[in-house]
Order: sequence, then C-alpha cells, then structure tokens
Amino acid sequence: MVPLVLTLLSVCAKLPAADSAVLSNPESDKVVVDLSGAWEMEGVLPGEGMKKLFHKVHPDCGPANVPGDVYTDLWRVGRIDDPHVGRNGQRAKWVMDYEWWYFKTFKTPSEMKGKQIRLMFEGIDYECDVWLNGESLGSHEGAYSRFDFDVTDLVNYNSKRDRTENNLLAIRLPPPPRTFALVCGRKYRWHGDYGNNVTPFGIWRPVRLEATGPVTIEDVYVTSNLQSGNAADVGVQVTLRNNSYRTRELTIDVSVQGDNFSSSPVSQTLTQAAQPGENVYTIPLRVDEAQLWTTWDLGDQNLYRAEITVREKATFQDRETQSFAIRDLKMEMNPGWTPEEVEYPWTVMLNGKRHYMRSACWGGPPDMFTGRATESMYREYIRLAKEANINNLRIFCWHPPETELFYRLCDEAGITVWQDFSLSHYLYPRNEETIQKIFDESIDIVKQIRNNPCVIFLSGGEEILYTNSDDDSDFFLQLITELERAVAPYHSVQWIPTCPLSWPNVQKEFKPRDSIHAHAPHYGAGFVMLEEYYSSLEYAFVPELAITSCPSPESIRKFIPEKEVWPPGPSWGYHWADLDILRIHNYEVFGDQQTEGFERFVEATQIAQGVYFQYSGEHFRRMKPKNSGVSFCHLMLHTPDMKWAIVDFYLQPKKSFEYVKRTFQPVLVSLQHDKRRWNPGETFEGQIWVVNDLFKDYPGCTVSIRFLEDQKREFHQATHRIGEVSADSAKQFASVKVPVPGKRGDKFSIEMQLQDGNGNVISENEYFLLVDDQQEAKKMLEAMGIEARDRKSNGGETIRYFEELMGERFMPAQLIEDFR
Repeated sequence: MVPLVLTLLSVCAKLPAADSAVLSNPESDKVVVDLSGAWEMEGVLPGEGMKKLFHKVHPDCGPANVPGDVYTDLWRVGRIDDPHVGRNGQRAKWVMDYEWWYFKTFKTPSEMKGKQIRLMFEGIDYECDVWLNGESLGSHEGAYSRFDFDVTDLVNYNSKRDRTENNLLAIRLPPPPRTFALVCGRKYRWHGDYGNNVTPFGIWRPVRLEATGPVTIEDVYVTSNLQSGNAADVGVQVTLRNNSYRTRELTIDVSVQGDNFSSSPVSQTLTQAAQPGENVYTIPLRVDEAQLWTTWDLGDQNLYRAEITVREKATFQDRETQSFAIRDLKMEMNPGWTPEEVEYPWTVMLNGKRHYMRSACWGGPPDMFTGRATESMYREYIRLAKEANINNLRIFCWHPPETELFYRLCDEAGITVWQDFSLSHYLYPRNEETIQKIFDESIDIVKQIRNNPCVIFLSGGEEILYTNSDDDSDFFLQLITELERAVAPYHSVQWIPTCPLSWPNVQKEFKPRDSIHAHAPHYGAGFVMLEEYYSSLEYAFVPELAITSCPSPESIRKFIPEKEVWPPGPSWGYHWADLDILRIHNYEVFGDQQTEGFERFVEATQIAQGVYFQYSGEHFRRMKPKNSGVSFCHLMLHTPDMKWAIVDFYLQPKKSFEYVKRTFQPVLVSLQHDKRRWNPGETFEGQIWVVNDLFKDYPGCTVSIRFLEDQKREFHQATHRIGEVSADSAKQFASVKVPVPGKRGDKFSIEMQLQDGNGNVISENEYFLLVDDQQEAKKMLEAMGIEARDRKSNGGETIRYFEELMGERFMPAQLIEDFR
C-alpha cells in the first residue's frame, strides 16, 4: 500500500515549499489527504456487488490505480490484452457487461479532528455510487463535473492500539453507457471516426479528503481590466459556503503576486457577514505595472497567483490559491466581409494585437484509456505543438474537456484554446430534466477552466446542425441557444454556437462565409483536386481541415500484429485505415499510388498529408486578415490508428509534421500556384507572397528562389528585392514564370528563402511538383473515386477490404493484391 501523503491544497498553482507540509497547529490551515495512487478493484455482474456486501467489506481483488480507468487496470494485471493492439478491443467488450468496484483503505490524520471533512471528487467517468465505512454517501452522473460529500461524522480515527488503515471507501461504477445520445454533454464521444470498440470509463481524476472550518471556499474567479499607465483593475470573485446554521462574521484576505515571475504582492481585506449557504463576494485590487499574458509568438506568458484566506476572527476557515493572468481579450469582425456574408467576430485581439490562429485540433487526452495518459505525454505533445508553430489548440466535442495540467501547460506555453462542449449531431433526450443536467455539467466545465488565460473560445458543439430533419434542426438550434444563455453568466470569452456555421448540411440559416469544415478531399477523395478545392474556399475561419495518413512503420508494428503488417491485414481496418482514400491521396500528390512496399506506402501517406496541409494552410494564411485562422485536424489522437494526426500515438512526429511546421512559420514566404502538375515545356506561373503574423517590420527584404529538376540539378534561380515586409500583414510581392523541363513522370522542386536587410534568414519554404498533365490526372482520380465509392456502398466502413471480416463476396481481392 502506498503511504498517504498529507499536503496543503493548491488548486491551480503550487504553494511555496514552506507550506507543503501539515502544520503543527491543527487550527492553522486546511489539511488534505491525497487518495490518489494504489487502490483495489473487482468486477461482478450488475447488482451482485451489493448482494456480496462489497460496500461494507471489500473482497480479495486485484490492484488498481486512481486516477485511472477500468481497462488499464485490467490490462496491467493481464485480465485483458492491450485493447490498442490488433483487434483486442473487440475481445474486451465483456468488460462493459460488468459493474466495477473500486476500494481504498486509508487513515484519517489526527490533524483533521474538530474540522469539517469532505470527500472531494474531481471527476468520475461516467457514473458512480459511493460508500464510506458501509454508509451510502450518494451517487453522481457526469464525467466532467466535480462533486463532494460531507463525511465529518463518518470517518474513523486511529487509536493507540489500532494503527490500521481503518476507513474503507467503496465506489461502484455501473456498466458504462453504450449510446452517446443518452449521455451527450456529460461524456465525450468514444466512437465515430476512431476508437469505437469499447466505452472508456473509470475514476479518471483525483480523489481527496479536505478538512477545513465550517466555511469553505467553493470557487474563485479572477477577472481583470487594463487601465492607463499599464495598471490593471483585478476583481477576485470568491464564492463561500457557510455550512453552519448561523451567520458568521468573516475576514477574507486576498493577496496577488507573480506566479511564474517575481513581483511585490498586492493585498486587500474584506470583512463581511456570511449567511448560511452560498455567499459571493468580489474583492477589488489595483495592480500597477501589470505584466501581461499573450501567445508565445506575440510576447510573454506572465501568470499571477491569487491567495485567498478566510477566517472568523482568529479562527481559520479555508484557504485557496488560484492562478490567472492579466490580458485584454476582445473580438473583432474580420475585415473584407459584408454583414450578409459573416455574422460572428472571428478575429482574436490579445492586448490590442491580432492573434491569427495557426491551429490544430487536439485529439486528446494522450490516451483514451486515461490511466495510461501521463504528465510526460502531455508535456511532450504541448512541446511538439509549439515546435510546429501552432499557437492555438481546438478541443472539439469528440474529446473531453481536458485535465488541469493541460490548461496549465497551455498557459505556460502561450498556446490559446478553443473549447467545445460535448454536443454533436445525435438524437438527444428532449426532457427538461436531462437538458438541465447538460447545462449544469457545462457550467461546471466553464468554472474549471475560466481562470486559464489560454481559453479564448467557447462553442456549443460540433456539426450539431447536420441533420436532414427540420424538427431536429429546430431542436438543436434551441438547445445550443439555451446552453449559451446558461453558461453566459460564468465566463467572458467569445461564444460560437457551433461549427461549421456555413455548410450545405446545416439546415438553419447562418451566414454563408462564417466557417467551414474543409473535408471534401477526404470524404470525397477522387472527386475534387486539392488545388481546385482549397483555392475556391473563402471563409472567415476554418475550424477543421482533415487529411489522413499512417503512423511510422515502427509505430505500426506496435499495434498491428506482425502477420497483418503487409500486405494490410484486418487489424488495419479496425484501426481506421481507409485504403482507398490513402492510395487516392498518394496518387494525387505523387502521380503513383505508392503501394509497392510497406515503408514506401506509409511514408507516401505522410508526405501526401503534409502537401494537402501546406497547400490549404498557405491559401488561408494569404487571405489574412479576411481569414483569421485555420485548424488542421489533428495534432494527435488518443488511440493508435491510420487517420488524422501529424504526431502519432507513440509521440513520433510524421513527415507531415514538418510541412505544418513550415506552413505555420510566424513569418512565411509562400509561393501561390494554381496547380501541382505542369506539362513538359509548359511555363510554370506563381506569385511570391509573404505573410507576417508578428508585430515587427522587416525592411529591405529579398526573396531568393531556386527550381531544381528530379535529380536536384538547378534549372532556374532568381532573387527578388521586395522591400519592407510590414508587421501583421499578408502581401503579394512578385510573379515567377519558368519553363518546366523534363518528361512526364518527372518531379521538380522549388526552394525559397526570405532575408531581411541585414541578410538574416527570416523564412524558408519548399515545394515539390509533378511534370504531368493536370486534366488526365483529374480523370484518373475521378475513376479511382468512383471505384472507391462503389466499394464503400457495400458497407463495412474500413473493414470492408478484408475477406475474413466481410465474407468473400465483399472482398476486393485485386485491391489487397496491389499492396503485395
């Protein structure tokens, strides 16, 4: 049994080291027992646990870990094989037919005597019943919301003779939900485009005991407003709960100082009567010479810490710390659109500067089985995001609101966050009780993340208006409208009803140029060429742009059984490898399906994904400021698969990662070209652009450009003196016309370099293009698209390629043969 650790509570920031121990005087501070770590667990058929008295005496059972999840605990002890590998997920479905009991024995420290003691839960996915020492505490539903129980009169204390861990905490997790529609808004979608074998569930966030006075701090919300002279007015809103039956005269001390930098503390004291129940107070402070927070490409990530202490005369009640930042966040309409085209303000202004969102969808947590998602994984993904020049991450509705660690890391890294709620295009229960539960869950989500300066967008969900039914559309629109009203009092950032807002599938009348999910080259592979499609798109914002690829060969061998690695076996299908789409993308980018070998095929899919992202991303960035951001789908995913990510499940960047890194350079030299295929002797035509997201002018700039044949022999070189590149700009500077040498089937590449007036390299870029006929390739792609569509019409999603799973009449034998 891991020893229990007694610490002082720190919500979003660590207290100084001197405070990180139990104080000698039990009246002097909050006492916390962290119940994370080693637990025990057992599964039985639904209803059997109570019959076997599990809530009173826990049985002999296996080890478990909290925070964690059921599947990880079972995998660690060998009761199931790794659900991520091969088709093991299908064999683990039996887990969902059982209820799972978690048990923790612990001591109650003597320092807690005389205090109010609460059992605190940060989050259980999705549903639970709780007992302490055989007494029922209650139940909870909702994966994201926090809850607690008063256990002051239920805990046992050790005597001199009894030194055992004489408290038993028992938690029952019923069988997890199978239908998302029944739990929408309170649990994330565990199925859809990936990871649909099993429903994840478990005690996925920390559990602890807290001992305080009868008045507790329930919530802290810090707001700020910049004033002249670099000063800021800070409001610390403190929600207290007086858990007694009498009015208490309280003193609330608030101190604010730098959290990740040094500053003198600013303090304020409020004395106020607190009635029984909830009381809300706002304590104002003035911070002179405020140090601001912004994104990593625009400035510093200064974070403050507010410490709040509540006393009744000299008697301590409670203490909390809360990290926050001072920043000016406003939204502006994108210039260049009429009110008939765009309704919502999409331009984020941070401290008066435009924050162009070079974004990626966050496909987290790092593992759908949260017991396997470690702090080091979070840190590495955030590091890689910043390395790829990403300055915004979008948590869309298929993934849960993240852990406290994630938002803190984004605060520190200077990466902003767009947060969806867990609503999408599904049939929802329409009774008022369930809808109110969704709203309550959403309000708690907002309270958990609203102090993080990284959070700049909230959205009611994703694709919620994708429906062919007017009745459903009316209901969904009303649902997200009422959700907006429900959460509005609790935050101050931009709200977007849903995305996309501008799309033929959207039944309700939104403006035609607000936002789009630019997915046609994936879902319509073969029917539209990437150059024609992306260059036709003009929108204020692009929240999703998705293209698939395979992980590295080394990563694939970790989750695909060796006998199925090549040619692709059925486990490829279970991990969402759409072989038709992958080979169509390869053909479009290379002029060849690249199926002649495992390593060659895999590498080609990654480069193809990169080319799609580069071409589209540069197009939207050149539209700045009319366009204010594009989000590639995804940075990563929470399961190993053959799909969206540019960093695979094993934290290995794909080759597409480097394309995104180049595309998202804060200062980007870009070559606009209308097509990727040019016939021999045809004159290549392009336009040199520079996009500058920084607030810095670069005078006296030059752009050098080189054209190289298939064998890397230079056939053209030129230097263009373009003069000043202005701050926060996107501008075309010069045109390029170069005859294309070689024969059909060749490739040629282009290298570009931007230098400032002092000869410093500001940006570099490169492209590879094909010597080929554009129209003939278009016909070939269309034929491949028709073939793929016909094959898909037989059903089976991505398992349709495999005779073992679909039966011989479905088996496209020639296709699999092509991979040999």
